[in-house]
Amino acid sequence: MKKVVYSVSKINRFENNRMTGVGFITDEDLVIACVSRKGNAYIRVFEDCVKNCHAIPGRDDEFKGAHYEIREAEFEKKTPSGENAGRETREIEVEYSVWYKLLD
Repeated sequence: MKKVVYSVSKINRFENNRMTGVGFITDEDLVIACVSRKGNAYIRVFEDCVKNCHAIPGRDDEFKGAHYEIREAEFEKKTPSGENAGRETREIEVEYSVWYKLLD
């Protein structure tokens, strides 16, 4: 495991959420410590992130790329007249922009 400085931005139409800090990189994954909105600490793993990142020309030990995840999301289902008809589950793709620099 190697220590890195990272920046991960969640990209969507409405807002950009950025996480930065010090984390670790394995041969395949980026592992970072996070804190939830409720204040609970947890470990976040971006699986297979390393294979999608490439070296930045002219910058030693810096890499960037994109990471994609498929997640299930629950949406309200409405009838043509606008009435609530329950909920449905869909799969959505979440895109992240990843940058990291290896530390000594």
